[in-house]
Amino acid sequence: MTTLRDSLVNALGAEHVSELPEGLRAAPGSPAEVAEVVRRAGTLGAAVHPVGAGGRPSRINDPRGDRPRVFVSTERLDQVLQLDELSLLVHAQAGLTGLDLERILAPRGLSIGDYPPVVLTSSLGGILAVRTPGKSSARHGFFEEAMVGVSAVLADGRTVHTHITPHHSTNPNLTHILCGSEGTLGFITSAVLRIHPRPESRLVAAYILPSVDAAVSAVYLALREEAAPSGVRIYDAAEAARHFDGLSLPAGNALVVAATAGPTDLAACDRDLITSAVLAEGGTQTDGSLAELWWRRLHAGEPTPGPAPALQVMATPAKLRPVYHAVLAAIPGARAHISRFDPDGAVIFFSFGPENAPLSDLAGDLATAEKAAEVAGGWLLARAVKLDAYLRALRDALDH
Repeated sequence: MTTLRDSLVNALGAEHVSELPEGLRAAPGSPAEVAEVVRRAGTLGAAVHPVGAGGRPSRINDPRGDRPRVFVSTERLDQVLQLDELSLLVHAQAGLTGLDLERILAPRGLSIGDYPPVVLTSSLGGILAVRTPGKSSARHGFFEEAMVGVSAVLADGRTVHTHITPHHSTNPNLTHILCGSEGTLGFITSAVLRIHPRPESRLVAAYILPSVDAAVSAVYLALREEAAPSGVRIYDAAEAARHFDGLSLPAGNALVVAATAGPTDLAACDRDLITSAVLAEGGTQTDGSLAELWWRRLHAGEPTPGPAPALQVMATPAKLRPVYHAVLAAIPGARAHISRFDPDGAVIFFSFGPENAPLSDLAGDLATAEKAAEVAGGWLLARAVKLDAYLRALRDALDH
């Protein structure tokens, strides 16, 4: 009787199949081999889990019980298949990391866009399959919005390729159906992405505003005026002191840092729109070196002080202020910064407790803060989400 391991070795060769405590690991070298692995795993009743650059399988809860598991790595799917510098499109395999793609594009004066380097350490397949606000840019939108075509393997081993067509085409656009599914709807093998010219200039600026509320209003005023910053962040006074070597702001004040990029005139125009919005909300421009330090930490690897925030909450523009004030009222001494802005909302990062306190010591405060944030209208980002019923039905339909 053919075992699962024997079947995978016959398909890929022994050097590309290995044992893990949780099951078998397979590393196909082509989309055809991915399809073959998926077919063989299905025939022998095994569950397939895509694995990207970090080596971690999907976080989605798997209802498939004690079935054998095959962790399918994309590490060998790491090639750029086509680069169209006129159309500004690149067709790349799913195992190539964002940083590796950036290194290929940079000598040609091109870029994926202004996404945090920590995001780009993941494989392209992983970035597209896991949809979070961290994979967004105020200037370029969500990473998956750059995707104009995709190839994937379904659960029965069929391969699908979405057509790359202009937006005025009459056909339905199925390209983004796999985004955020974490491999439950299909195994992404490659994608066609929009790319951008590298910016001619990058400008940074820092501002002090009389309150976090005023800072939120200023950011959204600038966005409504169609400013497209590379990045923008709000720090409350307590968080600013921690991040900027004891920077002393009056209680209740806020620090805003922003970066703009592109052709020099456009970058200056975006910066001026932000400055105008800040002035309209009673703010003033301050030492630009604060913004330079923030940008270096975000994009050049300079260390950020302190532990990671204890709580991340997504909120719509109208709910950002209520959520912020609700958590601070529930946890005296909490501090926060707000980033990942887009027209639909932003993410508030809360920290509380002693500087080096382990998260286990903050369990009570964390539960209180989570409840306050939810009551005020926020969504908790750190909590794993089960697959929605309609997505489960869609997956079952595709499986058959």
